Amino acid sequence: MITLKSLIKISHEQLLKDFSGVVLREREVISEVVAFIAEIRKRKLYAEAGYSSLFSFLTEKYRYSEGAAYRRIQAAKVVQLFPEVLEHLSHGSLTLISLSLIESHVTQENGKELIHQIFGKKKEEVEYLLSTLFSKEEPKTKDKIRRLPVIKKESQHFHSEGIKLGTLDFSQKEPEIFPTISQALSDTASSKVQEIRKVKIEFVADEKVARLIERAKELLRHKYPHGKLEDLVREAFELLLEKKDPTRKINRNEVVRKISQSATRHVPERVKREIWQRDHGQCTFVSQEGKSCESKEFLQLDHIRPWALGGLRRHLGKKRYRIIRQSHWNYCIILNNYEKMAMVWNGLGGAGNRCELCFQVSSV
Repeated sequence: MITLKSLIKISHEQLLKDFSGVVLREREVISEVVAFIAEIRKRKLYAEAGYSSLFSFLTEKYRYSEGAAYRRIQAAKVVQLFPEVLEHLSHGSLTLISLSLIESHVTQENGKELIHQIFGKKKEEVEYLLSTLFSKEEPKTKDKIRRLPVIKKESQHFHSEGIKLGTLDFSQKEPEIFPTISQALSDTASSKVQEIRKVKIEFVADEKVARLIERAKELLRHKYPHGKLEDLVREAFELLLEKKDPTRKINRNEVVRKISQSATRHVPERVKREIWQRDHGQCTFVSQEGKSCESKEFLQLDHIRPWALGGLRRHLGKKRYRIIRQSHWNYCIILNNYEKMAMVWNGLGGAGNRCELCFQVSSV
């Protein structure tokens, strides 16, 4: 059995080669598992084993998670109709998730064509394909903004000088002690009620709006890692009102800050935009094998020659920087053993002070 200790001694090239072999074996094993499940389902052996369903048979006896069991059962149903699916599953051209998505739509008539259409497609692409092929006309719905009930939270604050335990006579009987304490608490406690109101918003939008939301999630991953719609909507309307609301324009104080370009990490907005356009808004990291990352999430602006090593402090041109994903930025530090960079990082107090190094996409 392979352990982490055994992998430490393997070179980079051998590690990737061995991993490719393991992935191939994994696909073959998954294909075999689906074939077994299809035959067990056909013979109803789960009932003979005392289980009410194939789903409970897999989750209870073999400890599959609910999602894993469901995907394998759905794939097994497709395999029973079209056994050739197993070969595509073992080669990786079909996945469990794509087969589970099409299972409810597969028939003897449309099965082969539908399976051919999902070759090599991701989950989102399969979902979009199914929505175009089997979509039903959605009933007309009205936009809704419904205010939910107010949640009240009460907190009490006590004044330390109000209660003097030394004045209480603990030798007295209980009926006399408790009124004394409650009276002391009532005199010194101040209640503060905090009202929290949530709002439920519903509307139906087209695919273009969905793509805009997904793009906004990519751009704001640094600020909102969880990608909650509440945060994205708030950010979008704040920016809109900041530009269009006359009241905000009147009350906004414009502060002009002159920054010395010779000894600062600040990057002018003009340079940011030029770098963004040059690098097409994606990570520019290229592996030794020539594989480009091209990720559009968790991007940051990187000094090609690290700032801690004195990289071109007087020159603020776009040649000095590149856009890179945070994981590749960390990898470059480890690869080049930037000890000075680590010292600067610790001195700044961690990621909370890295705003000047991060590429703030929202401001481009």
